[in-house]
Amino acid sequence: MRLSRELEASQAPALNLAVLASFTADFLHPCLVVEAARRQLGFNIWLAPFGQIEQQVVDVRSELFAQPRDLVLVVVRLEDWLPDLGSRFVSHAPAMLEEQVRTGLRERLNALLQTLRQRSTARILMANFAPPAWCAAGVVDVSLAPSQMSFVQRLNDDLAEVCAVLPDVQVLDVARVVCELGLDHWRDERLEYLAKAPWSSDACAAVAKAVARRARPWFIAPKKCLVLDMDNTLWGGVLGEVGLEGIALGPDYPGNVFLDFQRRVLALRDGGILLAAASKNNARDVEEVLASHPSCLLKREHFAAFEVHWEDKAASLRRIAATLNIGLDALVFFDDNPVERQWVREQLPMLTVLEPPASPLGYARTLAESGCFDLLALTSEDRKRAALYLQDSTRQELRQQSGSLEEFLQGLQMTLTVGSVDEATLPRVAQLLGKTNQFNLTTRRHSAADLQALIAGDAIALWVRVKDRFGDNGLVAAAVLVPEPAGPLAAWRIDTFLMSCRVIGRGVETALLALLERVVHGRGGRLLVGEFLPTAKNQPAAGFLPDHGFLPVNDHLWHLLLEQPRALPEYFTIESPPDSHDY
Repeated sequence: MRLSRELEASQAPALNLAVLASFTADFLHPCLVVEAARRQLGFNIWLAPFGQIEQQVVDVRSELFAQPRDLVLVVVRLEDWLPDLGSRFVSHAPAMLEEQVRTGLRERLNALLQTLRQRSTARILMANFAPPAWCAAGVVDVSLAPSQMSFVQRLNDDLAEVCAVLPDVQVLDVARVVCELGLDHWRDERLEYLAKAPWSSDACAAVAKAVARRARPWFIAPKKCLVLDMDNTLWGGVLGEVGLEGIALGPDYPGNVFLDFQRRVLALRDGGILLAAASKNNARDVEEVLASHPSCLLKREHFAAFEVHWEDKAASLRRIAATLNIGLDALVFFDDNPVERQWVREQLPMLTVLEPPASPLGYARTLAESGCFDLLALTSEDRKRAALYLQDSTRQELRQQSGSLEEFLQGLQMTLTVGSVDEATLPRVAQLLGKTNQFNLTTRRHSAADLQALIAGDAIALWVRVKDRFGDNGLVAAAVLVPEPAGPLAAWRIDTFLMSCRVIGRGVETALLALLERVVHGRGGRLLVGEFLPTAKNQPAAGFLPDHGFLPVNDHLWHLLLEQPRALPEYFTIESPPDSHDY
């Protein structure tokens, strides 16, 4: 009851989860509920009868499809699908093993997931295979070619390849969970023999934790920026007291603990997470450490925002969010000082404040296990994001030097690349839909599978990439239009229209609308139906429809008669990929 009340109070997404397993997975149920709640998710769980995976998927009248599912977890034990690859592994010749991979795994798994994907828009988590509890060849397994352990890894690699080509299908890395927990703690032999429930209570808890963490970024946008304190966080000691030579940072303990933490922080930045500094310190002293300390991996250019002074940290965090043009709820604050953490929690309750242990030995684990920055996929835009924010500083210099907004936009020398959403761009567009809040007319969180279904149903789905004289901003805008039911005019409704906050104020939204009008007009459309569904965060998009000639119909619907498509703003040059339509 307490858990239910807390979930209701937190307004956690209530998600319908279906679990398909080749064994009895009932003991997973309570663990899933608890671990989901810890990740601000609410699971309504339906467990299929054990061993009924393919029967449930093949039968359109099965209980699996009796109601819409938000998430489907598929868990198969290797012992259940390919039993001979366990105890009889050494009896199989290499050619026979290859045939098992082809027919027993790839073809069977592909047929299962393809059918499930066609019949449901639910997100799918496909568990990979745990290593064998014991190897058929015993201690000499490692000398075999292939060994049983390496062959299971090969199966998991093939499983990942099958999942990678399907939208909204992700791998649940059970093999990794087993490594973390240990094989000795994985099985419950008594329950396996009595009830075909092979997982121990520890295993069920560990898998549930992995499910909740893997599912969360599908339904809750990951955080965008890690804000770091300096003293006793990035190095040991107080810089103002011990000086550059006295701080603990280097190859020996305790400096190696902070060095490893910096490595973890840099790895997050490599994956697209922004870094910012919020430290009560002398800025010149901190910059000297970043520039001159021989063991300091973090440099000034790694920080997209730099608030190092003696002012209040809550005020610093507000300025960081404003500088990066992101919401305060997109920030994660890491500070060793419990007083500063509590102050920030009280002043900025929407912000995530991590709770590291007193010893820096736990800093890296706290950061890794927070799950705040977990992504569904790592796109090329993610890898470039930190560099893109550095480019923005040069753009701001140009803006300050320009006499007018028009002069600034002309000086950017912007080029738009536009195309239809396809297999290559689907992951990035789905990612934008999942996390874009400020310039987003409807904030509909379509999944990749939803988008694929819309496109198959004659929707128009465009993406836009923006380059300028300072660099490539990446794929930063997208729109989805769907044909309206028959009416007096050929009408198209703007289901989705969004743009990254990185390019707000550059006229990209006007250019995207002009491009959409061209496509709609080319298809005979004569009416655009716009929607604006206000949220707490999308006020930057509130005036877009009336500012572009749409007339109000009711509280959220707007109409625009489309006689001729509007002209593209003159400060843009447009290009399209070779296989795209003529925009």
